[in-house]
Amino acid sequence: MNDIIIFSTQKGVFLILHKHPYFSIRREIDHFNFEQKRIEEEYWVELYEDRVVTAEYEFPIEQVFDVSYKMLSNQFGFFYLHTTKGVFTLHTKESPEEFVRLFRNVERK
Repeated sequence: MNDIIIFSTQKGVFLILHKHPYFSIRREIDHFNFEQKRIEEEYWVELYEDRVVTAEYEFPIEQVFDVSYKMLSNQFGFFYLHTTKGVFTLHTKESPEEFVRLFRNVERK
């Protein structure tokens, strides 16, 4: 995604440098039809100048040591956030190469 996104909150105006889709898979049992359902939900990981935000977590940029990814096929891969709180794995369907490149510009060591 190459669009620059700006949004405003009570805390100020923020610029999203990049956002990348990731997904989670949840399995549920349909007790009426006696079958297992696979439910896929899409979320976004967002890169700001001062933080990285997922649907569940928010990390100040100083707490993110690295980001990396490994595509297992052309349709599925893992996107890793290496943080002070551990490594968080996001499932992705496309390469987060642009996110990684932009993160390298704002990371603080």
